Amino acid sequence: MKKNLLSFISLFIICSSFVVAQAPAGEVGVNLTPELAAGKDRAIKICSNCHGLDGQAAKGGNSAISPKITAQQKSYLVAKLKDYKSGKIEDPQMTLIAQMLSNQDIDNVSEWYSRIKIDSPWFSDELASSTTGNTIDENLTPEAQAGKIKATQICSNCHGLYGQAVSGGNSVIVPNLTAQQKEYLVARLKDYKSGKIEHPQMSLVAKMLTEQDIKNVSAWYSGIEITVFDPDLGLSN
Repeated sequence: MKKNLLSFISLFIICSSFVVAQAPAGEVGVNLTPELAAGKDRAIKICSNCHGLDGQAAKGGNSAISPKITAQQKSYLVAKLKDYKSGKIEDPQMTLIAQMLSNQDIDNVSEWYSRIKIDSPWFSDELASSTTGNTIDENLTPEAQAGKIKATQICSNCHGLYGQAVSGGNSVIVPNLTAQQKEYLVARLKDYKSGKIEHPQMSLVAKMLTEQDIKNVSAWYSGIEITVFDPDLGLSN
């Protein structure tokens, strides 16, 4: 009984936030395909309260552990939302939200967030080819510098040194980590390390990391600076 009451309260809070988030719905669909317009509408009404309309996790509440999903790979977003919807992954909020979405909703909203454009000086071919993880960067904190070295050794093969998932293999379901929230990265790595979340690769990788390694790697990826372009303007180019 107590569990059902808590679930009802959680659902009521989430649904209430949807009503608040619907205010800008009239702005949906400027120069967008029908799929993207539908995705933006669903993002406004459901996702933006925590993740932001541009994917840069909204401030306040529990946003410290809500991931940024700007320019995330569509296939990754679809896979995760379907995992929440099916119950393969359980979360007090995301499970309820995903179960409210149809498969078409999931495809649309994933299309919206995956198509938002970002840029960073770290993405330049010149910088990427001339800089390695072992190069000392005086602009980095000691924690981020150590994280960059560890990322080169362990993380970059799948996620890229600068957080952009590497092409080829199974990278279509590997998330981009560029400028992700540090608190979120720390929490997820600890979940893999402890066994709270099981994954054939990440569970093994996380168990090789010390608590300090986790903080360092998270500091590195979260500290990469990006520019986020206006969703509609970026998509209409």
